Amino acid sequence: MKLYGVISMTKITIVTAGLSELTKDLIEQYNVVTIPYRIIFGDEAFYIKNNTEGELTTQEFCEKLKTVTKDNFPRTSVPSPGDYTKAFDEAFKKSDSVIAITLTSGMSGAFQAANGVVENLYKEKDISVFDSLHTMTGVGNLALEAAKMAQQGESKEAILKKLEAIRPKTRHIFAMKDLDFLEKQGRLGPIEQIRDKNPEVIPVIQTVGGILQPLTIFNNEQNLIDRMCAFAKKICEVNETDDIFLSHINNKKAADAIYKVLMDNKKESTTIHYTEACAILGAYSGPDTVSLSYVGDLEKDWL
Repeated sequence: MKLYGVISMTKITIVTAGLSELTKDLIEQYNVVTIPYRIIFGDEAFYIKNNTEGELTTQEFCEKLKTVTKDNFPRTSVPSPGDYTKAFDEAFKKSDSVIAITLTSGMSGAFQAANGVVENLYKEKDISVFDSLHTMTGVGNLALEAAKMAQQGESKEAILKKLEAIRPKTRHIFAMKDLDFLEKQGRLGPIEQIRDKNPEVIPVIQTVGGILQPLTIFNNEQNLIDRMCAFAKKICEVNETDDIFLSHINNKKAADAIYKVLMDNKKESTTIHYTEACAILGAYSGPDTVSLSYVGDLEKDWL
């Protein structure tokens, strides 16, 4: 694997995970290639290409959850070598240089799998694989920033340096009501301590150093709305890029309230990307979730 690759290239394509929550419009606007991820229910597998394209919609996913048992509880799967090969081949039809931004190596084998495909099949190609150390919109935030720089003609070296700089300040925070999904995925880790304290609260999770960590708890739905709205106002003050991501699954009331605060307080140059989350997030967090992602400082007492 080349760390920075050949920087004399003038055109670069960004390849990233289909779970990054980038919409089809953003993918087309910035010429991004996504690698589909799979949700698996027992013997059934559904491909999710991006936030707005997939074989299983979020609503269909939530309906299927009503019928799951311990034998077919939903799980996700790392893309196959063939999925990576197809994505890289598509990217090289667009340009001579590629940056692949993967799901965190702390929770997945995606980074290692991408490197394996590069080493086995693309040694003579200019591909750099970058470990996002994030999931979902955390990945999307990094991928979008890289794609914008690529479109502006920035060098691969400059893009990778920017990614290195903003990765530790990229925040992905989500509140969920059910920890069973993370437990079934084998990703509870330090979050288990929240459940031990009070099974009735709404846990708030963040990605730190590539793994999920507890941030705080909400006492109830109204407490979630009040505190997340106050937090949203603070985000508008500290956000360091032109993008903030907000998504939800079955919690439009809370998400709408947060969106209004973001729109009322954002900088003129900032775009709020507000969508229903893709089904992949549901496999991690269950059918009732609110998710926020931005780049900037974070103090625990803001929540």
